[in-house]
Amino acid sequence: MQLLNKIRTKYRFAGVLIDVICGAAASLALPPIFIVPALWFLGLPVWRVIHANSRVEAASIFGAAGLGWFLASTFWVSHALIVSAPSLWFLTPFLALALALILAVFWAVAAAASWIPHSSALVRLLCLLAAFSLIEWTRSFVASGFPWSLMGSMFAVHLSSLQMASFMGIYGLTLLAFGCAIAPVLWRLSARRLALILLMLPVLGTGWGMARLDRQPAEPTAKLPIARLVQPAVPQQDKWNRQKRPAHLADLVNLSQAGANKPDVVIWPETAFAGLPSQNRLLLADTVQAATHPGGFLLTGIPRFNGDNRPLNSVFLFDHQAGLRGVYDKRHLVPFGEYVPFRSWVPFLDIIAGPADFVAGTQNHLISMPRIGQVQTLICYEVIFAGHVVAPHTRPDLLVNVTNDAWFGATIGPWQHLYQSQMRAVEEGIPLLRVANTGISAAFDGFGRQLGSIPLGERAYLDIAIPSVLTAPVFARFGNAGFFALCLGVFGVALGLYRRETQKAQKI
Repeated sequence: MQLLNKIRTKYRFAGVLIDVICGAAASLALPPIFIVPALWFLGLPVWRVIHANSRVEAASIFGAAGLGWFLASTFWVSHALIVSAPSLWFLTPFLALALALILAVFWAVAAAASWIPHSSALVRLLCLLAAFSLIEWTRSFVASGFPWSLMGSMFAVHLSSLQMASFMGIYGLTLLAFGCAIAPVLWRLSARRLALILLMLPVLGTGWGMARLDRQPAEPTAKLPIARLVQPAVPQQDKWNRQKRPAHLADLVNLSQAGANKPDVVIWPETAFAGLPSQNRLLLADTVQAATHPGGFLLTGIPRFNGDNRPLNSVFLFDHQAGLRGVYDKRHLVPFGEYVPFRSWVPFLDIIAGPADFVAGTQNHLISMPRIGQVQTLICYEVIFAGHVVAPHTRPDLLVNVTNDAWFGATIGPWQHLYQSQMRAVEEGIPLLRVANTGISAAFDGFGRQLGSIPLGERAYLDIAIPSVLTAPVFARFGNAGFFALCLGVFGVALGLYRRETQKAQKI
């Protein structure tokens, strides 16, 4: 540690580089890599933050660590540019860096907020634990929200540890994860009892998760409704090619009709029908009838226009006769993907988002399906917003996430999206079906147990017996209340220590 401090003091750039590397190395704890001990690399910049000489210095140190964290864990977002405009591949490192720099600001703000003048390193560290956790929560809604690469997702490493999400959600898990990351620092500050508590909480939570799973064996599937998940694996560059649309639809229909099963519902991914329903009524009706058996239903993504002639990203439910039984419009749009803020300033992004902005749906319409019940549809990254995937007073029987991750190729992006979906199933205690154009398609019960999956890039289908919804767990009933209580508790401990230090200083 002393050697690193000397390097930082003498060679400022080298010091920044060390913080960036530590952040990048720590991100290896995230899915899908799950090298959980790598999280302790954050101890190096954290030690520097709590011993910084000024608020600005603390913010710059932790901001650099955040830069490394996000550069290593969100680089895949820039892959969309390679897919949509291969000739602009040279811009991808700059887009990845720009995104990481923006996200690193949140970490810098957390460090700045936790740097309390005339306080001990222990007080600052506890304030950092609470401030960092709250700042990560704000990432879910500031500037449309970007809750990717949350530290708590590392608990998806095992199904037993994942059960803690049913109690405190992803943000509570983020507080626990960062608590584990700073435990060695607490130990060095002689706060060993507190360090042991922070390390033991996840262990005890995992033990509770094992007991929870043991009490709930897998549900018998004989009489459960069947859903067929269809993964057509259409390359993004071919998706909107009108000459190839008949072949794409034929693949979808063939996968929907394959095998001996007659599923209650066939589910296709986001914008699987690459055409407007108002302009392709006959083709759409023929496709629906060909893809379903009598009494069956088709749930598929289709773009459409609203009454103001503005595009919507939607999901339609059809019966076998192609009768419309329900529609859901995406409410949380992807910035720079489905709409471009300040479009006149960044015209080159038309290549990715298109020349016109999508508009958001205004209501959360549940779709009713016979034998299945009420279905909450989530399109693309709507599934990543913990606590906002279902309406507050209406609990659905099933979550369905349709998406198109072809933009992100064979990067870690589709895997991170998959684990986000699993986390939502556990938080809400509701089975979730994920249907992706190029994968990874999968199904989870309300405990997050994977019922089946289709590998990335494979053209295939998967029949799933839809399990029953669980009794609402603590998180589904109270949301982030437990997380905020934890943050208040940490702040309370820090305040108590600060007052004790102040009183001792006054006596001296």
